[in-house]
Amino acid sequence: MKHYLFISLLVFLTVNLISCSDNPQLTKEQLLRQSIAQLEARFEERKLGRIIEYVSEDYRDESGRGLSDIKRAIQMQLMRHKNLYVFSTINAINWLDDNNAEVQITAAMAGKPIKSASLLTSIRADMIKFKVHFVLEDEVYKVQSAEWTWADPSDFLD
Repeated sequence: MKHYLFISLLVFLTVNLISCSDNPQLTKEQLLRQSIAQLEARFEERKLGRIIEYVSEDYRDESGRGLSDIKRAIQMQLMRHKNLYVFSTINAINWLDDNNAEVQITAAMAGKPIKSASLLTSIRADMIKFKVHFVLEDEVYKVQSAEWTWADPSDFLD
């Protein structure tokens, strides 16, 4: 009887510890949004190696660019800005399955912090609309391909 009581107590304590964990299981959307936020933060750090950790080794876009091409493009963007701040809006998330999502993101990159979309008409910023295919790899959603076009301030209001 003591053995069953001990096991029951152990199971109860384990369940309580799991339910009180600081890191509850994230939904796929929370994990995707967290990955996007991490990618933006890494751009602001301006460290190419840390950014590339969020790009799939299998990266391939519709123009045939691979990972090494994207590394060069990112490096050029980083060289253009002494300081880099990102302001973005996620316009849509389309889940293809649990491991793949297509995300519409509008982003502005500038040398000064951008507090709100209303400031975009009065500052110099590269404004871009992205259609990004993310794939889940090693518990992180990574960029597998991306298309982009230039944006304007009104694209942040969608």
